[in-house]
Amino acid sequence: MKKVKKILAAAIMMIFVLQMAACGSSGESAENEAAQTPEADSTEADSAKTDSGSESSGSSKGIIAYSCYNMSWEYYVTLAKGIKDAAEAAGYEYVEHDQQSDQSIMIQGCTDLLNQDIACLILTPAKPEAVATIYETAEAKGIPVVLTDISTEAQGYLACLKSDNYEGGVLAGNYVIDALAESDGSHKAAMITVDPSNTNISRSNGFKATVEEAGWEVVSELSGQSEPDVAYSCMQDIITAHPDVEVVFCSNDPMAISASQAVSDAGLVPGEDVYILGYDAQTNVFEPIKNKTVLGTVAQDPYGMGSGAVDIFMKNLNGEAISYDEEDTKIIYTDQWIIDAANAAEYE
Repeated sequence: MKKVKKILAAAIMMIFVLQMAACGSSGESAENEAAQTPEADSTEADSAKTDSGSESSGSSKGIIAYSCYNMSWEYYVTLAKGIKDAAEAAGYEYVEHDQQSDQSIMIQGCTDLLNQDIACLILTPAKPEAVATIYETAEAKGIPVVLTDISTEAQGYLACLKSDNYEGGVLAGNYVIDALAESDGSHKAAMITVDPSNTNISRSNGFKATVEEAGWEVVSELSGQSEPDVAYSCMQDIITAHPDVEVVFCSNDPMAISASQAVSDAGLVPGEDVYILGYDAQTNVFEPIKNKTVLGTVAQDPYGMGSGAVDIFMKNLNGEAISYDEEDTKIIYTDQWIIDAANAAEYE
């Protein structure tokens, strides 16, 4: 019996020792875990900051958004690239929205962009007469708007960078007068214009005033609605009504290329029977210019227009003065020049 008691006592003592050892190990583990927690938390926090970009050295300063008239046109793709390159160089993200030449898409898309609290909205409006609500939303949110290529009568923008379209038409008119000064043609001209609501309609106004002053007769003015297929039909109508027309001025290059094709399809020779002049200097017009089925085009600087819009935003942000060519309309004009067969290769 005494032997059993001794064995039992030894067993109890052993259990007690093991329990104490286990407690000590658990406490040490807890202490180690507690010691590691701040480091782990710090790592997770650093990771979260990097992911959010808030403390990353390459973090964005915000978003510069471009809402474009129609991104299917090469001219506007080039303009958008100018904005994108300048925005990213200045440390901003770039997003774009395609209005697809549609008023409702323009308004809804711009509203959506403004509701994202962007840093700046750069806008080429498809419908200039419908921008008032966009300006109101931008003003309420304190977001500056910079226009490119197309101006608006409504105020609410920081600046508008564009070509002087009337002077571009004058440039086109003077070029035609000089280029065909020694021709024995009819000295009759026609025009295929843009959508009448588009401010670029002043291109045809400048052309008309210039050639008429030089003694030419403008026998037809048809709206091509800025679209090549419509311009093709316009050219057919012009040839039918005025078979002796000598020059047709088109207010953009896609219409000029289409008009040239219509001349050819009518059994005439573009560049001999009828001369076609375009506007914008899109790259797809260079080949027709070199083979002389299109006489030439008025070149603009869409890339500089886009990058310049970002520069205006940055000047305003930094409190710098902005210099305008027209103070009341806040317009800043960009360069224009003629591209024809003599210099087309330089711009390809």
